[in-house]
Amino acid sequence: MEPRLERHIPEAPFAWARDLHYSQAVRVGDLVFTSGQGGYGPAGDLVAGGCEEQLRQALQNLNAALVAAGASLSSLVKVTVYLADPGDVDVWRRVRSEVLAPPWPATTAIGSALLMDGMLCELDAVAVVGG
Repeated sequence: MEPRLERHIPEAPFAWARDLHYSQAVRVGDLVFTSGQGGYGPAGDLVAGGCEEQLRQALQNLNAALVAAGASLSSLVKVTVYLADPGDVDVWRRVRSEVLAPPWPATTAIGSALLMDGMLCELDAVAVVGG
């Protein structure tokens, strides 16, 4: 019988997310899987200013979820970005190149209707602990 990998679920790094019925990140072995991270500020409200500001906040939130599980943006191996307006893909590319650094993670960009009013982007990711 193969050994079973344990799941570790850190406390949500955002006070507003602690009573939600899902985990911000789940660590299994050396892999960390995140839930979708949007442009929500410290109070749980979407940041103002448009897609670029939401993307920057979503990346900060993504990093916080990863750090809580022992990883970081520098250890990303896969990112999926969901954009309410596919025309914002160039904004994503620019912000990504300013915030992330090589080696670049595998990335998928999807134009998608998002479920929360005013949400312009959402990111989910896989990272490696210590990677």
